Parts: sequence; C-alpha cells; structure tokens
Amino acid sequence: MLDDLIASFSLDNAPVRGRIARLGAGALDPILHRHDYPRTVALLLGEALTLVALVGSLLKADGRMVVQAQGEGPVTLLVAEHGAGGLRGYARLADGAADALKNANRLPPAKLLGAGSLTMTLDLGPGQEPYQGIVALEGETLAECAEAFFRVSEQTDTGIRLAVGEMMGANAPHSWRAGGVLMQRVAGDDKRGDTVEDWVRPSMLFATVTDEELVDPELPADRLLYRLFHEEGARMGEASALSDRCSCDEERLAGVMRNFPHEELRDLVEPDGMLHAKCQFCARTYVISPQRVGL
Repeated sequence: MLDDLIASFSLDNAPVRGRIARLGAGALDPILHRHDYPRTVALLLGEALTLVALVGSLLKADGRMVVQAQGEGPVTLLVAEHGAGGLRGYARLADGAADALKNANRLPPAKLLGAGSLTMTLDLGPGQEPYQGIVALEGETLAECAEAFFRVSEQTDTGIRLAVGEMMGANAPHSWRAGGVLMQRVAGDDKRGDTVEDWVRPSMLFATVTDEELVDPELPADRLLYRLFHEEGARMGEASALSDRCSCDEERLAGVMRNFPHEELRDLVEPDGMLHAKCQFCARTYVISPQRVGL
C-alpha cells in the first residue's frame, strides 16, 4: 500500500511518536474534483483532510474527528471529517469568491477564511461527551494553526507538516495528492527523565522535510521516515487504508426533515411531488417522498 494510507511511527532514540499519511486517487482526488474549487481553496481543503486523517486515526474505530474553520472571508466554511478510515470534506464560498480566487495560488488560512477560528471536535462514540478545542487562525499555514491548537489546548509539543500538490500528465487529467506528518514529544517520566532536550534533535530533522517529499508518489511513507530519521531509528507501524467515504444517509436525512415545520416542508416539495436534498459533501442527491417525513 503506497497511497491512501495512515500509519503510526516511533523513534528508538528519541522521545517521539507520530503519524504519517498519504492521500491520492482513492481518498483525496475525488473529494477535491467533486466541487471544482479554485486552486487555492482546493489546497486548503486538501490540507484539512490530511490533518483530520492524522489526528482522527488516533481514535477508536467508532470515533469521529472533525476539523472545522469558519470566518467572514471568501471561504465562509471549511469542514473535514474522518471516521473509521473514511474521509469527507467541503468548502463553502461566499458569493463571487470563486471568480475572485480563480487565479490565486496558495494563501494563508486567515486570508481565505477571514478573522475566524479553527475548531477540532473529537467524538469518541456513544455514551461519551465529545471534546472540542478552538484556536484562532493566526498561522501562515493550516499546519501552524494546528500546532498552536495542540500547544494551547493539549499542552503537547507537536510538529505538523502538510502538503498538497497536483500531478500533471501529458495525456491524462491532473490529479491531487497530499502528504502529512504529525509528531509529538513523549512526556518525561521516571524512566525517560526530562524529554525536552531530546526533542530538539528530531525537531531539527523534521524541519528539513519538503513539500515535494511529502507528495512524491515515488517515495513511500516508510522511506520518507527513514530519510528523515534514520539516525534516530524510525519504526513505522502497520498502515491502515483511507478512502473517500461520506457518512450521509437517506434515513437520517428523512429523520431530520421530520422535525421541520409542515409548512416549510410543503414549500420544499418539487413539481414532481417529491422532496429533493443534496449532500454538500459528496453531492449525492436524495429524493424523498412527503409521506416519509410526515406530510
């Protein structure tokens, strides 16, 4: 498995544990192509999907991780979600934003989202209270914003690198790829002692990774870790698959619509006598009979 994967890693000679992710044709490309975003928005959403895969993969099988950012800029809402290896994401643009951004390249999150915030929500499953943390969108990259989240909310030394790129072929349409690495300092204890000083060395090595390395289809994840940390004894765990998988459900949607006022539901009935609803994430259209929602 070379693409669409997430795996843990550790270093034998340093107090570091982390995750590495590679997203390609199965997990990222269909999501970004589905809505024909301006390039700068696709880059940001791709980074958000990579980030949510890195963090969400730490949860149990029935857990769910959501990364969400809202603001008053050209992109009014950015959502990326991970659950049991499935990814989905969506960006909502303000009126006229698509034309305004059509020639833009990479922009800082605050430029796209305005004066907003980054929210990470951990849903650990039935019977457990979800955990939510919020941090201002003050970094030059989404990775910097996420590092601030862990520093403020988790008080954990964390390094994050995210990269998204396009693969251009002479006789094929372009495709989107992404890669990311998250590493954290393991807290000191009686056996390890203070780990702060030993965190400095791997952090310096981590800072050398390039965007090109993160998205290179010819550089497998385990080789990338070896290239970065071979002096520290890098060990990568078994990889798990990632996929483009929306959690929308017709029965759940019908259940939500049953709570709408009947007058509002009647206004939504189309000329064919049915209710039509479209999932913002996967663009799937549902056709629901009025009887199913109590009309």
